[in-house]
Amino acid sequence: MGTKTVFATLMGRPNVGKSTLLNQLVGEKISIVSPKPQTTRNRITGILTAGETQYIFLDMPGFITGRSGLGRRMEQTVDGLVEQAEIAVFVAEPKAPAERERAMLRRLEQNAIPTILVLNKIDLLPKHRLLAVMEAWSGLYDFLAVIPLSARTGDGTEILLEELGKQAEESPFLYDPAQLSDQTEVFFACEVVREKMLLLLGDEVPHGVALAADSFEETAALISIHLVIYCGRESHKGMIIGKNGRKLKEISTRAREELERHYQKKVFLQCFVKVKRDWENNSALLDRLGFITD
Repeated sequence: MGTKTVFATLMGRPNVGKSTLLNQLVGEKISIVSPKPQTTRNRITGILTAGETQYIFLDMPGFITGRSGLGRRMEQTVDGLVEQAEIAVFVAEPKAPAERERAMLRRLEQNAIPTILVLNKIDLLPKHRLLAVMEAWSGLYDFLAVIPLSARTGDGTEILLEELGKQAEESPFLYDPAQLSDQTEVFFACEVVREKMLLLLGDEVPHGVALAADSFEETAALISIHLVIYCGRESHKGMIIGKNGRKLKEISTRAREELERHYQKKVFLQCFVKVKRDWENNSALLDRLGFITD
């Protein structure tokens, strides 16, 4: 028997654990995570090659209604991925479905997209309540499978891979078996810094920033990275830098430590903060920052 591939699009509301699930499935952190909604802004591709099967996962932003230029581009990314999905992995929390989730299921049904339901975070739910939740969801759609799991612990992910493997079709591998993602190292570095901002700053500031690389240079012993953090307000710049530069130093230090673990070599990381008013609606800047819809 030859090699097989399967494409699976991870979709669901913001903050249901799609990125955590992606990282768990591929066995390495390739998508940043935080407790805050809309952590994922771009499409992230994760790749797992197991035996003769290659699983290609597309992690997308949560379902949103775009109000800014950035929000509209994120919404367009979601719409495009839903329309093009070969198999949907619909990720939800183990509770009654919200109206937005019902609406997305109706859309998947209209497009006749085979869908697996993943009820995530079951480690936080008493077992006696799980069956009722599964029954409530099962009546909404003719799912290929309903799989309760914990993306945090990995419990149940092997069942998801088994179900996806049943949908794989004979095909040459599309990626090198050792490859885990198609994102660039520059993109990953920017995302790690943004993740630390999400974790260390208040709710408003991190969602009003974007990052770009001024330079990324690698030698055998060192990676040198210079990043620009764009924010929309002078007040946000002050919050990001902090008193005597302490907050920016903490963000940079935590990001550098993670990047050194990821790259397995020393990293020199320097971050600059620039105010770019209304950057979320600046089409040219959004293009340069990589927010380009397919």
